[in-house]
This record gives sequence, structure tokens and C-alpha cells, in this order.
Amino acid sequence: MNHQTLSNNSKQPDEDASADHLIGDGITCFMASRNDLPMVRALLSENGLPEEDVGEHIEYFVLAWDNGLLIGTAGVELLGTSGLLRSLCVRSNYRNRGIATELCNRIEVYARNAGVNRLYMLTTTAKDYFFLRGYSVCSRDSVPTAVQATAEFRSLCSCTAVCMVRRFVD
Repeated sequence: MNHQTLSNNSKQPDEDASADHLIGDGITCFMASRNDLPMVRALLSENGLPEEDVGEHIEYFVLAWDNGLLIGTAGVELLGTSGLLRSLCVRSNYRNRGIATELCNRIEVYARNAGVNRLYMLTTTAKDYFFLRGYSVCSRDSVPTAVQATAEFRSLCSCTAVCMVRRFVD
């Protein structure tokens, strides 16, 4: 496992992340490994999020842990200059503590560092949250073909899910 601590001051997952904890003692952040896959799938399933194709993208997930308990996930599918934000999830009894924001910050920086300039996502419940993060609603037809071809777009997310995009500018 690639151990990287989650910190309010660190902007990306990297080996030099601060040793500070996000909230209280014991909350850390690591890039996921294949060994984490069963726990990631279980957390997503428990929260009604698609988990069927997570194994194909697990290396691009940031995970939040509290003393060995998986408490949050955020992933990205890298598709050239476009990306698909997926699987932002925080265990219910850990919500409203800034964990989702920290995970989202980290995965967005990770995507930008990988050359993504537009990050797309689908949501059925968090439109307002993402709007406040700088995402705007867009039509599914306006999404690049590579993003439309992902399992998330094709079949895993409800056709009623709101499509959103965040454009990164320097």
C-alpha cells in the first residue's frame, strides 16, 4: 500500500504529504491498491453507488481511513484531457467533517496533474455540493465520446443522474 497521509495543507496525493491528520487522530489518506478493492466495493455498495467496474480503476482512487477502517473514497477515470470523477463516498457516520471535500480536492489535483482540463461527473444526490465546488450542469450529449463510452455513463449510473463538468483553468 502506498501510504500517504491526508492533510488540510497538502494539495495532492504524493510521497511528501504532511503528517497532519484531517480530522482528529487516526484519519489518513492513501492511494488505493488492488488489496483495497474488496473494502472499496463494499463501501460503495453499502451507499448505493456503482462498484461493478471499480477494479479497472482502483489505482486512481484516493481512500480515507480511520485507524484501519475505510471511511471514504474518490476516484477518477483518466481519458486524455478529460476525466470522470467517480465514487466520491463517505461512510454515513463520518459525513459533515470535511472528508468528502478533502478527498475531492485531492482527486481533482491528481486529475489536473495527469493532464485533465475538464472533469465530468454524474450525480443523483449531490448536485448542490458539486455546484458549490465549481461544477456546472451540462448535457450528456456535450460530453466527449471517451467519457460517454465509460461503463458509468453507458449503464452503471441512472439515466436520470445529473451530468456536471468542472473546467480547470490556469
